[in-house]
Amino acid sequence: MRQRLPVFLLTFPLTLVCFIGAPGSTVFAESPAADMPGVASPARAQMNYMLNCQGCHGAHGTGTADGAVPTMQNYLANFLSVAGGRAFLVQVPGSANAALGDEQLAEVLNWMLVTLSPAQLPADFQPYGADEVGTLRSQPLQDVLGERARLVAQMPPAALTQAHP
Repeated sequence: MRQRLPVFLLTFPLTLVCFIGAPGSTVFAESPAADMPGVASPARAQMNYMLNCQGCHGAHGTGTADGAVPTMQNYLANFLSVAGGRAFLVQVPGSANAALGDEQLAEVLNWMLVTLSPAQLPADFQPYGADEVGTLRSQPLQDVLGERARLVAQMPPAALTQAHP
């Protein structure tokens, strides 16, 4: 008797094309790794974004219309300009609890900063590294919304007009 393949195995290639895009297409413009400090593989970082962040933040990092999930597009790197903001980006539950190793999380964070918020990236930007991410992940935030509000209040007014916090 001939055994049938599970439907998942038959539809998986089509699912990949729909989720990732057709071969040669990307959700974001490709940038060479040289233009992305701390990103060894932009393709891997983008895939990790799609698998771990895109479900809530959207394909282009725009969050939700009601603001329940904040936008990252043209905004994310503003957190690097305030005390505690760098740690916050690692310690938010979506980052800290992501099913990624420290090196992969560092890479996707660096990719997000360079891809989603390049204009806000400080000139002296230092990419996240695995050791820093591992240390910060082990110190989870107790009050995410309160900490975010505190950090946003420290941002210059120009940062707040770039995107909805």
